[in-house]
Amino acid sequence: MEHVLLVLFLVTGVYMYVGAANFSPAAAEFPRRIAAATALLSFLILARNYLRIVAPVVTVALGLYALYIGANAFTEDGSGVVWLALGIALLCIGIVFRNYIGESAESFVAEPMQVLGEEDIIEDDEDDDQSDEQAETEESGAMYVYDIDDPKGPVVTGILCIGYMLLTFTIGMLYATPLFVIAWTLWVKMDRAKAVALVLISFVCAYLFYELIQSDIAEGWVTGFEPPPPDVLLELLIRFLSFLNWGVWFV
Repeated sequence: MEHVLLVLFLVTGVYMYVGAANFSPAAAEFPRRIAAATALLSFLILARNYLRIVAPVVTVALGLYALYIGANAFTEDGSGVVWLALGIALLCIGIVFRNYIGESAESFVAEPMQVLGEEDIIEDDEDDDQSDEQAETEESGAMYVYDIDDPKGPVVTGILCIGYMLLTFTIGMLYATPLFVIAWTLWVKMDRAKAVALVLISFVCAYLFYELIQSDIAEGWVTGFEPPPPDVLLELLIRFLSFLNWGVWFV
């Protein structure tokens, strides 16, 4: 089930990277970087058993892609020097230091415990034993966590991600983002104060993206439906409260 979730992240990252081409160049920069990082990390985790071969190949491929972007920009308006330099650097690193890149990627993705010392690993094992003993005595209302072999976690997370994409296509990313966070915090039974803070942070991030970069995220990409923006909702709320205050005063 872990592989299904990783494939979902990979497909979503590639789709969002390609779909960001519909934005203006300035607006597409941030979502493309996030989507590219998501797709790349998902691919590396999926290929963790072959990282000694895959990591250098990916590095060279990224270098060629950077050279392609830089060459196009340089021929158009003389820019793209940074992309050209980055592409050359990645090509040199991917070819000359291919063995080191493979080992480093393997230690980072496939064997994260190797970055710890032996004493830290022993202490972590002791802490895990103590936490397991405490977990047995905790109430059932604790925040939900799952082991790597537990299929429930990846399945539910994948369903929530699919629901998030469907909501984005229907009502836009502005309101779909906090709704996704609300659903996730309810599922994991997160502490109420932390859940509220996380929902507010997600909405603030989406609103800043809507206000400063791309206002189209408030519109369903497929349906074309656009809910009232936050400033309109706030104005309606103020009018409603004023109406209630006037009604109480009249009574």
